[in-house]
Amino acid sequence: MKLSLALLLLPAATTTAFTAPKFASTFRQSDDALLSSQATFSPSSSSSTLLQSTTVKDAAVEEVAAAPPATDGKTFGVVNTKNLSKLYDLVVIGGGPAGVAGAIKAAQMGRRAILIDKPKFDEGVLPSGLDLFFGGPTGLFSKALRDSAKNTNVEAMRAQQMDSDVIWKQITNSIVGLAMRNAEGQCRTLERYGIDYLQGSAQLLGEDDELNAAALNKFDDDLDSPEDGIRSVKVGKTYVVDDYVGSVNDAEVVVSGTKVLVCTGSKSTRLPGIPFDQSHRIFDSDTINLLGYLPRSVTISGLGIIGIEFANIFNALGVKDVNILVRGDVETSAKKLGMDMDVANELMRLLTESGVKVLEGTSVDEFSYVPPPSADEEYIQMKLNDGSTMETDLFFAATGRYPVGKNEETGLASAGVDIADRGMVNIDKTTLLTSSKNVYAAGDVIGPPALASTSMEQAQRAVSSMFSEKGETDAAQDANHDDPLSIGVWTIPEMGYFGSTKEQAERDGYTVVEGSVGFDQCLRGRVFAPDGLLKLVVDAESGTVLGVHIIGKEAAEMVHYGMALVKAKTTIFNGLSTVYTAVTFHELFKEAAMDANSKLDFGVEWQEIFDILQGQCDVDFDDEYLKEKFDAIDDDGSG
Repeated sequence: MKLSLALLLLPAATTTAFTAPKFASTFRQSDDALLSSQATFSPSSSSSTLLQSTTVKDAAVEEVAAAPPATDGKTFGVVNTKNLSKLYDLVVIGGGPAGVAGAIKAAQMGRRAILIDKPKFDEGVLPSGLDLFFGGPTGLFSKALRDSAKNTNVEAMRAQQMDSDVIWKQITNSIVGLAMRNAEGQCRTLERYGIDYLQGSAQLLGEDDELNAAALNKFDDDLDSPEDGIRSVKVGKTYVVDDYVGSVNDAEVVVSGTKVLVCTGSKSTRLPGIPFDQSHRIFDSDTINLLGYLPRSVTISGLGIIGIEFANIFNALGVKDVNILVRGDVETSAKKLGMDMDVANELMRLLTESGVKVLEGTSVDEFSYVPPPSADEEYIQMKLNDGSTMETDLFFAATGRYPVGKNEETGLASAGVDIADRGMVNIDKTTLLTSSKNVYAAGDVIGPPALASTSMEQAQRAVSSMFSEKGETDAAQDANHDDPLSIGVWTIPEMGYFGSTKEQAERDGYTVVEGSVGFDQCLRGRVFAPDGLLKLVVDAESGTVLGVHIIGKEAAEMVHYGMALVKAKTTIFNGLSTVYTAVTFHELFKEAAMDANSKLDFGVEWQEIFDILQGQCDVDFDDEYLKEKFDAIDDDGSG
């Protein structure tokens, strides 16, 4: 029989057997059965890799092809070449929150989409192909670890003479379970929307690349106008199945679409002088995801959100010696994050009381000794900038992140995408279109604020810009790229803030007062979670809420109500007249409004008088004038 294949002339795929990855203990399965199945598989094809589906010349081949091709146990991140050989409306590069949100938005708009993603770590990929990090934010590990820290009594486990390795095994089993539920959920969502998901290393091709030119010629009839053009992405180290050849491992294919959305995210900033090659003891905000042991002591460089979260988490896990090294001072670091200083000081108080040491004006000058992997009982030796020495079991460099735009593997620059010095992709802030035709970008790769929530919104806005017809309206396009954002910090307890601090509001020309209350000022706080603070920043003239700043239990949830108050330009007088459900933390908003009211020249009692006086006049008078007239008739000052 005859079988004609349309082949891309690329190196042949090998037939080496696939072996299940050896997981760092962070991602060992909680049930041995989870890994015992499908330990190895052999790809059923060693042919050249495929550009498009095969054409049939024999009825016998058609009969064979009628049965679904075998995937050898790999079910996630696999796409049939029949799908890949057709033109997509959207090709998404990157499988974080932005990439997933963008692909779903395209499907909701009736477009055909594919998402291409290279797993961050081989250790995080199960034999089924499920990438435990897929669809999750950069901080997925820290959130899962935080949840485990809150629900694991390490001290009690140690009191029962449980070994640290056993304790860490239980913690990581919990983390793996949480990560699996997220990744599986994201994959199910893509499948439900009919979105293809292909694991592999994506490289954007230039418009004039011969492969893109060939694809344009092939799909010419699918375009409204050839001038619209298409963009192609070469995907390497992937796994595909074909109806006639079977499964092909380590393949290289070309995928084409009318539009491309780049969501390649960010990576940890690695400062010089830190021996990151000693990855068993020295970690950054990416490699910390593969932590394989419960440390005896931790030293963290950096007082950003990531550093603060992990210091709090390690402390909650029973690590007795946790140090944060800050090059500058706490106040400067807090203000860089847009944090209110009273909230920052409350955080520092709670950290200090729990045993965490914050060392201001301190940095590491030299790593004198890093123990080899086998020397578990030894410590890292460091020389500090003041000449003193410090030892630690684990060093975590939480020194920021940078956009992955300059990475040559993705080919963005060579494909005509304009990239700034630090790797940030330059975009049009309204459409999120890059300098390269039909290529858009969203998420960490376009720079601050680099949050999962904003990345998702950006991706949805970009897709809406791509596919909305002239005259159509889409809510995704209404967002302002520079709108203020709500911030959640997953410390224990949480922090959340939105809008202006007192200093920021005064710089903007407001005269402000603040209303502050401790969490013990409401019944739920007094009984269940007394540690915490809620503050309202209020315009002294109108009583309008300008900012909300919270630290305490469920602060990252409560901040959204505060955001609604600020966005709606709600006054504290509205808050004082609102009835909140009893035994909730939201009662604190009313208490804070009362505190702010007590500091106003014209508080709620004056507002009622002004309303009465104004109601009897046909002319509008300002509050100062009305107060002057009222004082004139209030001889005894009784009101």
